[in-house]
Amino acid sequence: MHTIRTNPIVQSGQRYLAMDPFTPLAARELVVDRLVRDDLGLLHVVMIDLAGREISTFAEQVEAAIDAGLLVAAEETMQASA
Repeated sequence: MHTIRTNPIVQSGQRYLAMDPFTPLAARELVVDRLVRDDLGLLHVVMIDLAGREISTFAEQVEAAIDAGLLVAAEETMQASA
C-alpha cells in the first residue's frame, strides 16, 4: 500500500522558483498562498505567480517537483496575498 506523505516544510509565504526553462518569467517565481484540505481529505497547495495567477495542485505533486529539482526554494519568504 502506498502511503501519502505531506511535506511539513511547505508553508504559506514560502517562495519557490520553477526551474523549467520553458516557463514564462512571470510564472517562474511562486509563493505558497495557502494549504487547503478538500472534502476527500486530500491536501492542496495553492500558489500564486508574479502575474497574480493562482495555481492549485496536490501537495504530493509539489513534493515530487521539489524532490526532482523542478521547484527550488527561494532564500527568503514573503507575505502571501491577503
